[in-house]
Amino acid sequence: MLEYLVFEAPFAALVIIDEMPDDLQNVLAKKSQFGVEVLELQRYESMESDRFYHFEPFLGDVVEDVTRGGIARTEGDRVDLAEVDTVVVPARERGFQETFIGENRWYAVRIHGTVRPQIKYVAAYRVAPFSAITHLAPVKSIEPWKDTNKVVINFSEPAKEIGPISFVKGGRVTALQNLRYTTRARLEAATTLDEVW
Repeated sequence: MLEYLVFEAPFAALVIIDEMPDDLQNVLAKKSQFGVEVLELQRYESMESDRFYHFEPFLGDVVEDVTRGGIARTEGDRVDLAEVDTVVVPARERGFQETFIGENRWYAVRIHGTVRPQIKYVAAYRVAPFSAITHLAPVKSIEPWKDTNKVVINFSEPAKEIGPISFVKGGRVTALQNLRYTTRARLEAATTLDEVW
């Protein structure tokens, strides 16, 4: 993790903290002109004084996405983390029509602080009955969302139709339930979710 931050990643900060106050991520995002990643390290101690630590792996979900499900079968399957430029968000039909299309934005999502500066596009995965990525929009800005540790993604222009890039029943990739990271190039080359991740 430290090797990546020091030698590979664009300038960013890592905050390691034992408890995450509700507004800390928001304050860091507003005050910093660079990516800030917060790693919450929780410590537990047993009655026998054994200590246990719990934390989410640094950029674990991003790394899994760029290696196509954590399994880089060939060099072509691997994407350099610095190439990630797109987030794919799952959307129900009502929210998709009202917010993604109607307001040209998507809000209340979590994006890693260190990846945030390189996100240039947002794609919508429309849940069943569509079960496909159908629209892509360029990102104008990513800003803190209210007093939460989530963000709003504002589009620089209305979303355009792509694909569809369909979910394959019984395929390797499950239907999207959370934000996923990828590249625009992967989206443009794919016809199914299995080809994206």
